[in-house]
Amino acid sequence: MNKDTILPYTGQEYYELNIQGFKRRLPMVQVSEDTWIAYFDSLGDREFIVHCANILADYLKDTDVLMTAESKGIALVHEVSLKLGHPYYIVCRKEVKPFMKDPIVVKFKPITSRHELVLCIDGRYKERILGKRVGIVDDIVSTGETIRAMKKIVEEAGGKVTKTAAVLVEGEYRTDVYHLGILPLFKKK
Repeated sequence: MNKDTILPYTGQEYYELNIQGFKRRLPMVQVSEDTWIAYFDSLGDREFIVHCANILADYLKDTDVLMTAESKGIALVHEVSLKLGHPYYIVCRKEVKPFMKDPIVVKFKPITSRHELVLCIDGRYKERILGKRVGIVDDIVSTGETIRAMKKIVEEAGGKVTKTAAVLVEGEYRTDVYHLGILPLFKKK
């Protein structure tokens, strides 16, 4: 991790996030004995989603279809798809549903989870991905495990991931994900 992505925690209650002039106050949440994060939750923040979608749409313009994982990425991918004129987008579910036919399922274990998790899509969506340039969109990327799982789903469905984008990456600068900002970690000295 870069030094500029780890900031001192001095008891502050909020961190001010600034995405190209658009600001939000994020509450500080303790995640371990000496570490805090600025809690980012865009669900229901339509103004913020629209602002970020406008920026991300330009980066994702050379894609045929977008994909995200439920649930926080859905509003963002919906807005970006609307701006790009895409007729649909793909949402990876966190469990196989009874209505799914021949689901494409990928198991993964993010560092933030004690258990193996699942991402999947209905096999009927394969035709929407097959031979397509797919853009993966997420609200925040921490370890990158969810992104890797979505890439596997795209590959199994016969598509090619050509762009990966997120509003934020957490804890460190990443070159594998186009992002609008970095959420630093906060450490008590």
